Amino acid sequence: MKKFKFLMVPIFVLATIMVILSGCGSKTSSPNKESSQASMQNAPSQNISEKIVSNNDLWYMNGSFNAKSHSGYDAYKFDKNSKTVTIYSVSKFHQSYSAAQKAGDLNKQGTLKYTVAKNSKNQPVFTMKGKLSDIPMSQKVIVKGTVSGKNKATNLSVSGYKVARNLDGDTTQQIFVTPK
Repeated sequence: MKKFKFLMVPIFVLATIMVILSGCGSKTSSPNKESSQASMQNAPSQNISEKIVSNNDLWYMNGSFNAKSHSGYDAYKFDKNSKTVTIYSVSKFHQSYSAAQKAGDLNKQGTLKYTVAKNSKNQPVFTMKGKLSDIPMSQKVIVKGTVSGKNKATNLSVSGYKVARNLDGDTTQQIFVTPK
């Protein structure tokens, strides 16, 4: 028993020294890791509103990724040059605008003029005004945070933003997504 205890002390000391040395070895390489992380953190992020209006595909506004709808989904197509957004009703999420065209699933509801500003919380606010199905309407969409998920019905991975949509004075929490 004494011999066992006698051997354990040097093994314990040796193990402790190895842990200390391995810790020192990782510290010598950590400054490089920290500096690369710092430079990545300072990289400019893409402007959210620019990302939305520059995308040439459809943006879907819905209550959730997999909400069922008997009347269809709202699909938005932005035209950055004319500052307009065309709103379509579609039966399902499509991989692209051209896929929705090929499927004959673009039921145009109308075209609205839009402006983009920032609110007091520095969140992008899209204000859209015009006529949908010949009925005057206005809506504000406040972009709140990022979201990503999967639409199970179409098996499409989507990403975009959590938004607050104020449609003619009625505010609802929605997602605003486009296929990846």
